[in-house]
Amino acid sequence: MSLSHNPLTRHRRETGSAVAAVVQWFVQPHDYEWMTEFQNSHPSGKIIRIIVALSMINISGMSFMSLFADGGPSGTAATILTLSLCTTNIVIAALWLVRPFPGRLGVVTFAIYADVGVAAALSVLDLRNALLGCVLFAVIGAFVTFFLSPRWVVAHLVFTSAVALTFTTALYIRGEVDTITLLVQADVVLLGIMSVPVTTHIFLSTLSADARSSVLDPLTGLLNRRGLDAALEDLWIQGRSEGQCAAIVVVDIDNFKAVNDIHGHDEGDAVICRVAERLTSHVVRYGVLGRTGGEEYLAAVVTSRLHIDALIHGIRRALHSEGDAIPVTVSVGAAILYAESALWTSSSDTLGTASRVADSMMYEAKAAGGNRVVTTLI
Repeated sequence: MSLSHNPLTRHRRETGSAVAAVVQWFVQPHDYEWMTEFQNSHPSGKIIRIIVALSMINISGMSFMSLFADGGPSGTAATILTLSLCTTNIVIAALWLVRPFPGRLGVVTFAIYADVGVAAALSVLDLRNALLGCVLFAVIGAFVTFFLSPRWVVAHLVFTSAVALTFTTALYIRGEVDTITLLVQADVVLLGIMSVPVTTHIFLSTLSADARSSVLDPLTGLLNRRGLDAALEDLWIQGRSEGQCAAIVVVDIDNFKAVNDIHGHDEGDAVICRVAERLTSHVVRYGVLGRTGGEEYLAAVVTSRLHIDALIHGIRRALHSEGDAIPVTVSVGAAILYAESALWTSSSDTLGTASRVADSMMYEAKAAGGNRVVTTLI
Protein backbone atom coordinates (compact mmCIF):
# COMPACT_ATOMS: atom_id res chain seq x y z
CA MET A 1 0.00 0.00 0.00
CA SER A 2 1.38 3.40 -0.94
CA LEU A 3 2.03 5.96 1.75
CA SER A 4 -0.49 8.40 0.28
CA HIS A 5 -3.27 5.79 0.48
CA ASN A 6 -2.37 4.46 3.92
CA PRO A 7 -5.39 5.16 6.18
CA LEU A 8 -3.17 5.71 9.22
CA THR A 9 -0.98 8.22 7.38
CA ARG A 10 -4.01 10.00 5.96
CA HIS A 11 -5.58 10.20 9.42
CA ARG A 12 -2.41 11.72 10.89
CA ARG A 13 -2.23 14.25 8.07
CA GLU A 14 -5.88 15.23 8.52
CA THR A 15 -5.42 15.49 12.29
CA GLY A 16 -2.36 17.65 11.82
CA SER A 17 -4.23 19.85 9.37
CA ALA A 18 -7.10 20.24 11.82
CA VAL A 19 -4.74 21.20 14.65
CA ALA A 20 -2.95 23.66 12.37
CA ALA A 21 -6.29 25.19 11.39
CA VAL A 22 -7.26 25.68 15.04
CA VAL A 23 -3.88 27.23 15.84
CA GLN A 24 -4.17 29.52 12.83
CA TRP A 25 -7.65 30.52 13.95
CA PHE A 26 -6.44 31.30 17.46
CA VAL A 27 -3.49 33.50 16.45
CA GLN A 28 -5.11 35.36 13.56
CA PRO A 29 -5.47 39.14 13.95
CA HIS A 30 -8.93 40.56 14.49
CA ASP A 31 -9.85 43.72 12.60
CA TYR A 32 -11.77 45.67 15.23
CA GLU A 33 -11.55 48.87 13.18
CA TRP A 34 -13.21 47.28 10.16
CA MET A 35 -15.87 45.70 12.38
CA THR A 36 -16.69 49.04 14.00
CA GLU A 37 -16.81 50.92 10.70
CA PHE A 38 -19.04 48.24 9.18
CA GLN A 39 -21.52 48.28 12.07
CA ASN A 40 -21.68 52.07 12.10
CA SER A 41 -22.21 52.34 8.34
CA HIS A 42 -24.89 49.66 7.91
CA PRO A 43 -28.47 49.52 9.25
CA SER A 44 -27.68 46.15 10.85
CA GLY A 45 -25.40 47.94 13.32
CA LYS A 46 -28.33 49.89 14.77
CA ILE A 47 -30.42 46.73 15.00
CA ILE A 48 -27.62 44.95 16.86
CA ARG A 49 -27.26 47.85 19.30
CA ILE A 50 -31.00 47.71 20.00
CA ILE A 51 -30.86 43.95 20.57
CA VAL A 52 -27.91 44.29 22.97
CA ALA A 53 -29.72 47.06 24.86
CA LEU A 54 -32.92 45.03 25.13
CA SER A 55 -30.93 42.02 26.33
CA MET A 56 -29.34 44.11 29.08
CA ILE A 57 -32.76 45.43 30.12
CA ASN A 58 -34.15 41.89 30.12
CA ILE A 59 -31.31 40.61 32.31
CA SER A 60 -31.88 43.54 34.68
CA GLY A 61 -35.56 42.65 34.88
CA MET A 62 -34.81 39.01 35.67
CA SER A 63 -32.27 40.01 38.31
CA PHE A 64 -34.75 42.38 39.93
CA MET A 65 -37.52 39.75 39.97
CA SER A 66 -35.12 37.25 41.53
CA LEU A 67 -35.18 39.40 44.68
CA PHE A 68 -38.75 38.19 45.26
CA ALA A 69 -38.28 34.57 44.16
CA ASP A 70 -37.54 31.45 46.17
CA GLY A 71 -33.82 30.79 46.02
CA GLY A 72 -33.11 34.40 45.09
CA PRO A 73 -30.64 36.79 46.71
CA SER A 74 -30.94 36.98 50.47
CA GLY A 75 -29.32 39.38 52.87
CA THR A 76 -28.40 43.04 52.60
CA ALA A 77 -25.14 42.56 50.68
CA ALA A 78 -26.73 40.29 48.07
CA THR A 79 -29.65 42.68 47.61
CA ILE A 80 -27.37 45.70 47.19
CA LEU A 81 -25.21 43.81 44.68
CA THR A 82 -28.26 42.78 42.64
CA LEU A 83 -29.76 46.27 42.61
CA SER A 84 -26.39 47.78 41.67
CA LEU A 85 -26.04 45.41 38.74
CA CYS A 86 -29.61 46.16 37.61
CA THR A 87 -28.92 49.90 37.66
CA THR A 88 -25.60 49.55 35.85
CA ASN A 89 -27.20 47.36 33.20
CA ILE A 90 -29.86 49.99 32.51
CA VAL A 91 -27.21 52.68 32.11
CA ILE A 92 -25.20 50.48 29.73
CA ALA A 93 -28.36 49.67 27.76
CA ALA A 94 -29.00 53.39 27.33
CA LEU A 95 -25.44 53.89 26.06
CA TRP A 96 -25.94 51.14 23.47
CA LEU A 97 -29.05 52.94 22.26
CA VAL A 98 -27.66 56.47 21.98
CA ARG A 99 -24.01 55.97 21.09
CA PRO A 100 -22.43 54.49 17.93
CA PHE A 101 -21.11 50.95 17.88
CA PRO A 102 -17.98 50.89 20.08
CA GLY A 103 -14.45 50.07 19.00
CA ARG A 104 -12.06 47.51 20.41
CA LEU A 105 -11.87 48.93 23.94
CA GLY A 106 -15.63 49.29 24.12
CA VAL A 107 -16.58 45.78 23.00
CA VAL A 108 -13.88 44.11 25.10
CA THR A 109 -14.86 46.10 28.22
CA PHE A 110 -18.52 45.28 27.67
CA ALA A 111 -17.82 41.56 27.26
CA ILE A 112 -15.72 41.45 30.44
CA TYR A 113 -18.39 43.35 32.38
CA ALA A 114 -21.11 41.06 31.06
CA ASP A 115 -19.26 37.88 32.06
CA VAL A 116 -18.24 39.16 35.49
CA GLY A 117 -21.61 40.81 36.09
CA VAL A 118 -23.60 37.67 35.31
CA ALA A 119 -21.24 35.56 37.44
CA ALA A 120 -21.68 38.00 40.34
CA ALA A 121 -25.47 38.01 39.97
CA LEU A 122 -25.57 34.20 39.91
CA SER A 123 -23.28 33.88 42.92
CA VAL A 124 -25.97 35.23 45.28
CA LEU A 125 -28.64 32.80 44.06
CA ASP A 126 -29.49 29.32 45.26
CA LEU A 127 -26.91 26.96 43.73
CA ARG A 128 -29.44 25.12 41.57
CA ASN A 129 -30.77 28.39 40.20
CA ALA A 130 -27.21 29.61 39.72
CA LEU A 131 -26.29 26.58 37.61
CA LEU A 132 -29.42 27.01 35.51
CA GLY A 133 -28.66 30.72 35.15
CA CYS A 134 -25.30 29.91 33.57
CA VAL A 135 -27.14 29.52 30.27
CA LEU A 136 -27.05 33.34 30.15
CA PHE A 137 -23.36 32.99 29.32
CA ALA A 138 -24.46 31.60 25.95
CA VAL A 139 -26.08 34.97 25.18
CA ILE A 140 -22.84 36.76 26.01
CA GLY A 141 -21.00 34.12 24.01
CA ALA A 142 -22.95 35.14 20.90
CA PHE A 143 -21.72 38.72 21.30
CA VAL A 144 -18.14 37.61 21.92
CA THR A 145 -18.28 35.30 18.91
CA PHE A 146 -19.33 37.98 16.46
CA PHE A 147 -17.33 40.95 17.69
CA LEU A 148 -14.21 39.82 19.57
CA SER A 149 -10.99 38.05 18.63
CA PRO A 150 -10.42 34.29 19.01
CA ARG A 151 -8.31 34.92 22.13
CA TRP A 152 -11.21 36.63 23.83
CA VAL A 153 -13.57 33.85 22.73
CA VAL A 154 -11.31 31.33 24.47
CA ALA A 155 -10.99 33.57 27.55
CA HIS A 156 -14.78 33.83 27.72
CA LEU A 157 -15.19 30.07 27.46
CA VAL A 158 -12.57 29.36 30.12
CA PHE A 159 -14.09 31.84 32.57
CA THR A 160 -17.73 30.88 32.06
CA SER A 161 -17.01 27.15 32.12
CA ALA A 162 -15.08 27.62 35.36
CA VAL A 163 -18.07 29.42 36.88
CA ALA A 164 -20.47 26.66 35.81
CA LEU A 165 -18.14 23.94 37.09
CA THR A 166 -17.76 25.79 40.41
CA PHE A 167 -21.53 25.75 40.93
CA THR A 168 -21.64 22.09 39.85
CA THR A 169 -18.90 21.14 42.32
CA ALA A 170 -20.60 23.02 45.15
CA LEU A 171 -23.89 21.23 44.44
CA TYR A 172 -22.11 17.87 44.38
CA ILE A 173 -20.41 18.55 47.71
CA ARG A 174 -23.69 19.56 49.32
CA GLY A 175 -25.46 16.52 47.91
CA GLU A 176 -28.61 18.48 47.14
CA VAL A 177 -29.01 16.87 43.70
CA ASP A 178 -28.39 13.25 42.76
CA THR A 179 -25.18 12.74 40.81
CA ILE A 180 -26.71 11.63 37.51
CA THR A 181 -29.15 14.54 37.38
CA LEU A 182 -26.37 16.95 38.29
CA LEU A 183 -24.10 15.61 35.55
CA VAL A 184 -26.85 15.91 32.96
CA GLN A 185 -27.68 19.47 34.01
CA ALA A 186 -24.02 20.49 34.00
CA ASP A 187 -23.48 18.88 30.61
CA VAL A 188 -26.46 20.72 29.10
CA VAL A 189 -25.21 24.04 30.50
CA LEU A 190 -21.62 23.49 29.34
CA LEU A 191 -22.79 22.39 25.91
CA GLY A 192 -24.80 25.58 25.56
CA ILE A 193 -21.89 27.72 26.74
CA MET A 194 -19.11 26.14 24.70
CA SER A 195 -20.36 24.57 21.49
CA VAL A 196 -21.74 27.55 19.57
CA PRO A 197 -18.98 30.17 20.10
CA VAL A 198 -16.03 28.09 18.88
CA THR A 199 -17.67 26.49 15.86
CA THR A 200 -19.40 29.71 14.83
CA HIS A 201 -16.29 31.87 15.26
CA ILE A 202 -14.15 29.49 13.20
CA PHE A 203 -16.80 29.43 10.48
CA LEU A 204 -17.20 33.22 10.48
CA SER A 205 -13.43 33.74 10.42
CA THR A 206 -13.09 31.46 7.41
CA LEU A 207 -16.05 33.09 5.68
CA SER A 208 -14.69 36.57 6.40
CA ALA A 209 -11.24 35.67 5.09
CA ASP A 210 -12.76 34.23 1.92
CA ALA A 211 -14.96 37.30 1.47
CA ARG A 212 -12.02 39.65 1.84
CA SER A 213 -9.79 37.65 -0.46
CA SER A 214 -12.51 37.78 -3.11
CA VAL A 215 -12.14 41.57 -3.36
CA LEU A 216 -8.33 41.73 -3.19
CA ASP A 217 -5.67 41.24 -5.83
CA PRO A 218 -3.53 38.32 -4.56
CA LEU A 219 -0.23 39.73 -5.85
CA THR A 220 -0.38 43.31 -4.58
CA GLY A 221 -3.04 43.19 -1.89
CA LEU A 222 -4.84 46.06 -3.62
CA LEU A 223 -8.54 45.94 -4.38
CA ASN A 224 -9.46 44.01 -7.49
CA ARG A 225 -12.21 45.08 -9.90
CA ARG A 226 -14.92 43.64 -7.68
CA GLY A 227 -13.54 45.38 -4.61
CA LEU A 228 -13.23 48.66 -6.47
CA ASP A 229 -16.84 48.55 -7.64
CA ALA A 230 -18.01 48.42 -4.02
CA ALA A 231 -15.57 51.06 -2.72
CA LEU A 232 -15.92 53.55 -5.57
CA GLU A 233 -19.63 54.08 -5.10
CA ASP A 234 -19.22 55.12 -1.44
CA LEU A 235 -16.31 57.42 -2.30
CA TRP A 236 -18.23 59.01 -5.16
CA ILE A 237 -21.20 59.72 -2.89
CA GLN A 238 -18.85 61.24 -0.32
CA GLY A 239 -17.27 63.54 -2.89
CA ARG A 240 -20.61 64.77 -4.15
CA SER A 241 -22.08 65.33 -0.67
CA GLU A 242 -19.03 67.29 0.49
CA GLY A 243 -18.88 69.43 -2.64
CA GLN A 244 -15.31 68.40 -3.42
CA CYS A 245 -13.57 67.57 -6.67
CA ALA A 246 -13.28 63.95 -7.70
CA ALA A 247 -11.21 62.11 -10.27
CA ILE A 248 -10.82 58.66 -11.72
CA VAL A 249 -7.15 58.01 -12.52
CA VAL A 250 -5.88 55.12 -14.66
CA VAL A 251 -2.16 54.26 -14.40
CA ASP A 252 -0.45 51.83 -16.77
CA ILE A 253 3.22 50.76 -16.67
CA ASP A 254 4.95 51.56 -19.97
CA ASN A 255 6.57 48.73 -21.97
CA PHE A 256 5.88 46.21 -19.24
CA LYS A 257 6.11 43.27 -21.64
CA ALA A 258 9.77 44.13 -22.15
CA VAL A 259 10.34 43.93 -18.39
CA ASN A 260 8.99 40.38 -18.35
CA ASP A 261 10.87 39.39 -21.50
CA ILE A 262 14.23 40.74 -20.34
CA HIS A 263 14.14 40.20 -16.57
CA GLY A 264 11.63 37.37 -16.14
CA HIS A 265 8.20 37.17 -14.58
CA ASP A 266 9.43 37.20 -10.98
CA GLU A 267 11.08 40.57 -11.51
CA GLY A 268 7.99 41.70 -13.38
CA ASP A 269 5.85 40.82 -10.37
CA ALA A 270 8.28 42.72 -8.15
CA VAL A 271 7.86 45.81 -10.34
CA ILE A 272 4.07 45.52 -10.16
CA CYS A 273 4.24 45.31 -6.36
CA ARG A 274 6.67 48.23 -6.13
CA VAL A 275 4.42 50.45 -8.23
CA ALA A 276 1.43 49.37 -6.12
CA GLU A 277 3.20 50.31 -2.88
CA ARG A 278 4.25 53.74 -4.14
CA LEU A 279 0.84 54.47 -5.60
CA THR A 280 -0.73 53.51 -2.29
CA SER A 281 1.52 55.93 -0.41
CA HIS A 282 0.67 58.70 -2.85
CA VAL A 283 -3.10 58.47 -3.25
CA VAL A 284 -4.67 56.27 -0.58
CA ARG A 285 -5.20 59.16 1.87
CA TYR A 286 -7.54 60.71 -0.66
CA GLY A 287 -9.44 57.72 -1.96
CA VAL A 288 -9.15 54.11 -3.06
CA LEU A 289 -6.74 52.21 -5.28
CA GLY A 290 -7.02 48.93 -7.12
CA ARG A 291 -5.27 46.78 -9.69
CA THR A 292 -7.54 46.29 -12.68
CA GLY A 293 -5.26 44.40 -15.05
CA GLY A 294 -1.79 42.98 -15.46
CA GLU A 295 0.08 46.28 -15.21
CA GLU A 296 -2.87 48.64 -14.88
CA TYR A 297 -4.15 50.39 -11.77
CA LEU A 298 -7.19 52.53 -11.11
CA ALA A 299 -7.49 55.14 -8.39
CA ALA A 300 -10.45 57.26 -7.36
CA VAL A 301 -9.61 60.36 -5.35
CA VAL A 302 -11.65 63.08 -3.68
CA THR A 303 -9.95 66.29 -2.62
CA SER A 304 -9.99 70.06 -3.06
CA ARG A 305 -9.91 71.82 -6.40
CA LEU A 306 -6.53 73.36 -5.56
CA HIS A 307 -4.99 69.99 -4.74
CA ILE A 308 -6.42 67.56 -7.27
CA ASP A 309 -4.22 68.57 -10.23
CA ALA A 310 -1.05 68.42 -8.13
CA LEU A 311 -2.06 65.02 -6.79
CA ILE A 312 -2.59 63.56 -10.26
CA HIS A 313 0.50 65.07 -11.85
CA GLY A 314 2.59 63.99 -8.87
CA ILE A 315 2.04 60.31 -9.64
CA ARG A 316 4.96 60.07 -12.08
CA ARG A 317 7.36 61.57 -9.55
CA ALA A 318 6.01 59.38 -6.75
CA LEU A 319 6.75 56.24 -8.77
CA HIS A 320 10.29 57.22 -9.78
CA SER A 321 13.43 56.43 -7.80
CA GLU A 322 17.04 56.69 -8.93
CA GLY A 323 17.88 53.53 -7.01
CA ASP A 324 15.48 51.23 -8.86
CA ALA A 325 17.26 48.26 -10.40
CA ILE A 326 14.54 48.10 -13.04
CA PRO A 327 13.32 51.64 -13.67
CA VAL A 328 9.91 52.01 -15.27
CA THR A 329 7.70 54.85 -16.41
CA VAL A 330 3.92 55.09 -16.45
CA SER A 331 1.17 56.55 -18.58
CA VAL A 332 -1.52 58.30 -16.57
CA GLY A 333 -5.01 59.26 -17.68
CA ALA A 334 -7.49 61.10 -15.49
CA ALA A 335 -11.08 62.28 -15.71
CA ILE A 336 -11.74 65.14 -13.28
CA LEU A 337 -15.09 66.34 -12.00
CA TYR A 338 -15.22 69.71 -10.33
CA ALA A 339 -17.95 70.22 -7.77
CA GLU A 340 -20.01 72.22 -10.26
CA SER A 341 -19.76 69.61 -13.03
CA ALA A 342 -23.12 68.96 -14.68
CA LEU A 343 -22.24 65.27 -14.93
CA TRP A 344 -23.00 64.82 -11.22
CA THR A 345 -26.70 65.19 -12.01
CA SER A 346 -27.03 64.75 -15.78
CA SER A 347 -25.87 61.13 -15.90
CA SER A 348 -27.10 58.07 -14.07
CA ASP A 349 -23.72 56.42 -14.64
CA THR A 350 -21.31 59.19 -13.66
CA LEU A 351 -18.80 56.72 -12.27
CA GLY A 352 -18.83 54.55 -15.38
CA THR A 353 -18.50 57.56 -17.64
CA ALA A 354 -15.54 58.89 -15.65
CA SER A 355 -13.82 55.50 -15.74
CA ARG A 356 -14.17 55.20 -19.51
CA VAL A 357 -12.90 58.74 -20.08
CA ALA A 358 -9.90 58.19 -17.77
CA ASP A 359 -9.07 54.99 -19.62
CA SER A 360 -9.13 56.79 -22.96
CA MET A 361 -6.89 59.53 -21.53
CA MET A 362 -4.40 56.87 -20.44
CA TYR A 363 -4.31 55.42 -23.96
CA GLU A 364 -3.82 58.92 -25.32
CA ALA A 365 -0.80 59.35 -23.03
CA LYS A 366 0.56 55.99 -24.13
CA ALA A 367 0.04 56.82 -27.83
CA ALA A 368 2.03 60.02 -27.32
CA GLY A 369 5.04 58.01 -26.16
CA GLY A 370 4.16 57.26 -22.55
CA ASN A 371 5.75 58.65 -19.40
CA ARG A 372 3.21 61.45 -19.24
CA VAL A 373 -0.10 62.52 -17.71
CA VAL A 374 -3.19 63.41 -19.72
CA THR A 375 -6.23 64.81 -17.93
CA THR A 376 -9.60 66.18 -18.93
CA LEU A 377 -12.56 67.80 -17.22
CA ILE A 378 -15.93 66.12 -17.53
